[in-house]
Amino acid sequence: MNLLRALAGLAVAAALTVAGAASAYAQADQPGGIAPSQPGGPVYLGGEVNENPAPLGPGIPRADILEVMVRSALMTFNDANVTGNYAILSARLHPVFRQQVPAEKLASIFAVFRAKKVNIAPLLAHPPVYSEAASIDANGLLLAKGQFETRPWRTLFDLSWRRDGDQWLLWKINVRAVPAG
Repeated sequence: MNLLRALAGLAVAAALTVAGAASAYAQADQPGGIAPSQPGGPVYLGGEVNENPAPLGPGIPRADILEVMVRSALMTFNDANVTGNYAILSARLHPVFRQQVPAEKLASIFAVFRAKKVNIAPLLAHPPVYSEAASIDANGLLLAKGQFETRPWRTLFDLSWRRDGDQWLLWKINVRAVPAG
């Protein structure tokens, strides 16, 4: 009888283990690579977070860093247009620019992008083609101007950043989407 109870207990424990593993597998298989934590279970924090590397000096960033800055600015701009929420784009602006052009004003300035449902996300698959070499002007602005040969729109950009402490913050954003060709 005790043997029967022990075997039954093992069977229940095994079933619970299999069910728990299946549940964990189903969670890990969700898009994005992270799933909600089970109530009372461990809290998943997304892994180790390291310190940022030392900031680059005030000169022109390396080509790969500049490309990330351009893509990041344009994708934040695109996300704002696609969702109609300009809060994050506004937060990425230099504080002086943000005061002059709050999120509501950004929404009105770029309303045509929403109205025409322009989505410039295909730029992620193309390299930027700079019309001028990146430079720092007499006012200390980092300038980047060029285009992405995207379809159905060619994305033209004229961006500038101003340093605020140890980082470059967006100072100017001028984007045009013209038919490719």
